Amino acid sequence: MLKESFIAPTPNEAYKLAIQKYGSIENFKVIKASQYKGENGNLNAEITIEIEESIFNKFTGLNEEEALLEEIKVLKSKMDKMKEVLTPKSQNDSAINEVKNLLIDKGLNQDWIDLMLNPFIGTQVAEDKSLLLSFVLEEIEEAINIAKTPIDKKINLFVGPTGVGKTTTLAKIVSWSLKKGVKPQSIAIVNLDNYRVGAYEQLGFYAKSLGIDYFCIENAEELFELINRLNNKDLIFLDTAGSSPYDIEKLLNTVKLYRSSAQEDNSINLVVSSASKYVDLKDIYEHFSFLNIDKLIVTKVDETRNTGNLIAFLLDTKLPVSFITTGQNVPKDLQIASKRAILENFIGFIDEE
Repeated sequence: MLKESFIAPTPNEAYKLAIQKYGSIENFKVIKASQYKGENGNLNAEITIEIEESIFNKFTGLNEEEALLEEIKVLKSKMDKMKEVLTPKSQNDSAINEVKNLLIDKGLNQDWIDLMLNPFIGTQVAEDKSLLLSFVLEEIEEAINIAKTPIDKKINLFVGPTGVGKTTTLAKIVSWSLKKGVKPQSIAIVNLDNYRVGAYEQLGFYAKSLGIDYFCIENAEELFELINRLNNKDLIFLDTAGSSPYDIEKLLNTVKLYRSSAQEDNSINLVVSSASKYVDLKDIYEHFSFLNIDKLIVTKVDETRNTGNLIAFLLDTKLPVSFITTGQNVPKDLQIASKRAILENFIGFIDEE
C-alpha cells in the first residue's frame, strides 16, 4: 500500500483533489486529516490517503520499469535504516546507552533523548547514570509548557476523542469558574454533541442544578445566532462530539461549527487522556490541529503510572497545559496544571529503576 497527501485551503477541497486524481472513493482510503498554518499565515488543509500500488500506477501512468525502480528505492531506504540499528555502539558510553534505553522504554522520543545526551559523550558526566538522568529531567521540566491562565477567554471550545472524559471535564471547569466568583447567570453551556443523547441529558441536568443557561445546537446557523444572543455572558463553554482521528464526517462538521462561532475572544481546548499511547496522542493532535489549539487539558492522570507517552507528546507539541483531572468526581478531581503534577508519576517511575 502507498500513501499520498493532498493539500488545499479546506479539508473538503483537499478531499476533492483526491477524488479528481483517483476517480472514486472506492479506489483509496482516507487515513488522516489535519489543518495547519502555512508560511504566509493562511490555513492549509491536508488529507492523507492509502492506495494500492497497482491502482496508483494505473492513474499516475508509471510503467513497469519505473514502478520497479520506485520499489527498489523504498527497499534501499529500509535497508539503510536496518544498518543503522545493527551498527554496534561504543562500549565507552555504557551509562549514556543505559539512560537512553531506560527513557525510550518509558515512552520518550529517541531523537529528543539523543539531542539531550549526545553532547555529554566522552565527558565525565557520561560515566554517571544518576547525573545524566538529573540533566534529562531538568530539561524535561524546562521544556514543559504550562498555561499562564487556565481560562482567559469568553468562548471556550472543548474538543477531543471519544472516551477521554471531555463532558465531565467541562462540568468540572464550570464548577471551578463558579468558585472563582463568576455568577451562574453569567455562564452559558452550549452542547454541540448531537451524536449522543446522553451527553445532552447529562450536561442539561448539571447546568439546571446550578442555575446556568444551557443550549443544545444542531447546526452552524443556530450556533452563530446563539453566540450573538449571548453577548451578555462572561463565559460560554462549548462541548463538541468526540470522534476518532479518522472520522471525516465529524471532522468537517466540527470545522463548520467552529467557524460559525469564531471570534477573537475564544480559546480552543484539546482534551486528551494521559493513558493514551504516544502515536494515538499524535494522531489526535493532527486531527484537531486545524482549529489552532490554544491549550491542552490532560485527563485520567490517576489511571496510569507511566506518563512517558504524555511527556513525549508535550515535548513534541509544546502545547500549554491548563488543567489536569485525577478522577470522576465533580468538581474536586480537577487541578490547575503544574510541572510538578505532570512530572510526579514519571519521576517516581524512573526512580524505581
